[in-house]
Amino acid sequence: MVSAIGAPQLVLQSRGGRNIRGPQNYAHSVERGIRLRDIGAELGSDLAALTALYPNGVARFWGSTPTNQVNNYKARALRDRRVGDDVLFYADTAFYARARILHLLRNPAAAKRIWGTDDDGRTWEHMMALGDVEHLERPVPAAPILHRLGLSLPLRSLTLVGAAEYAMITPLLADEGITPRTPVTSAPRKMTRKRLFKALERLADACRGHGEDPAARRLPVTALWHIGRIADSVEEQDVRPALEPILERYGATGGSRPGVAERSWELRDSGLWEIEADPSAFHAGRGSIAPAADEHVSSAGFTSAVTALLGDPETRGRAVAVLSTALSADIDRAAFLAEVGLAGYDSASGVLDAEDFAGLAAGDQGPARRKTVSIERIIRSSAVAQEVKRLHGHRCQVCGTRLATRSGFYSEAAHIKGLGRPHEGLDRIDNVLCLCPNHHVQFDAFAIFIDSNLVVRWAADGEKIGKLRLHAKHPIGPENLRHHRRFCGRAA
Repeated sequence: MVSAIGAPQLVLQSRGGRNIRGPQNYAHSVERGIRLRDIGAELGSDLAALTALYPNGVARFWGSTPTNQVNNYKARALRDRRVGDDVLFYADTAFYARARILHLLRNPAAAKRIWGTDDDGRTWEHMMALGDVEHLERPVPAAPILHRLGLSLPLRSLTLVGAAEYAMITPLLADEGITPRTPVTSAPRKMTRKRLFKALERLADACRGHGEDPAARRLPVTALWHIGRIADSVEEQDVRPALEPILERYGATGGSRPGVAERSWELRDSGLWEIEADPSAFHAGRGSIAPAADEHVSSAGFTSAVTALLGDPETRGRAVAVLSTALSADIDRAAFLAEVGLAGYDSASGVLDAEDFAGLAAGDQGPARRKTVSIERIIRSSAVAQEVKRLHGHRCQVCGTRLATRSGFYSEAAHIKGLGRPHEGLDRIDNVLCLCPNHHVQFDAFAIFIDSNLVVRWAADGEKIGKLRLHAKHPIGPENLRHHRRFCGRAA
């Protein structure tokens, strides 16, 4: 896997004069920084990566206007600069500050919001997100450095210095007090469930509400497809033949066919993803260094640590719940999840092979029994359901409603941890609730959940609905409730 960005390059960046508001823009977006929440709508799917990079919510940006040239200094710098490269800011024949590129994006809307436009109506849309800015104790004369690089003074254009040339001028920079920095590596911190779900929530938040953005549509589709492969224990192979039709069918291509490379590097910003690629074939891509084409990506998927965590059904269920909220509104979630190998993850009942119910002896404490016919079918105990309904007098444990019919009262028995896949719950009294039809549907669809204090809440915002009605002879299994909460996207 690509584990390091490698030797950094050097970007020589002119601050620009007062005629284009250079000092003013530098003070605004580099020295003071930009609050991400102020430009979240414009950032779209880049918001997730930037939120991870700037935990305090304030980012440092600098940008460049586009060029119509294809091979001048500026065009080459915009095309070939990379995450991890150093930036030297230039003004008045001297270098005066240094920073490191943390993220790259091209975003006219965000740039216009930050800096406005120049006299020609252009904005600084080729954007760099920068790390801590080091203001040099004294300005470093640019002439010796530029001359060593074969460049003239003054610096007139954004210019990229390759890694070898950067190494060549390192002694000159060191003489001026600019010490070399350690190359950036992508070695991740230990992945925990807490970090996993923070990253998934950032990804979902960044995609939610940006349904017209092709990246916002395809990132949750791609991630959920890979989770389906984990659920089915499918080894990572070439993903193109199976995934491309899914993306097209669910409108996640934006009118074109984004390659594996583009999708993979979009997801790499999430911190959950790894790519096996030919490191000699990189160019500056959307959001990070990206392989030039699909043929340079041999495999891509969740990191081994993330894959191990997602091997647990409850962790996987919570991940599906979080990412499903980012799917576009026009996608039928149940149909989509079934297609990518996650059938039953949208329902507390799960998926039964067939509905073949038969009575069991009252009080049976074993798992849902199976009998062998042409396929394996779950046998649900009507005795357990009837006992729960009898204890509660057919009153809903959420709202207290008791529905009267001509022949008596009506209620429904809802399994907390479903009997079907992927839940594989037990058919016994501590795994069953007595609910009215409305609350049965909502509980089954993960719209409501029961917290550890037996308070019923809305899954969308955690708002309290009421206390669960209890009966002394009807225990509720806390492990069953915890399982249901996980599939609602809750931590515990």
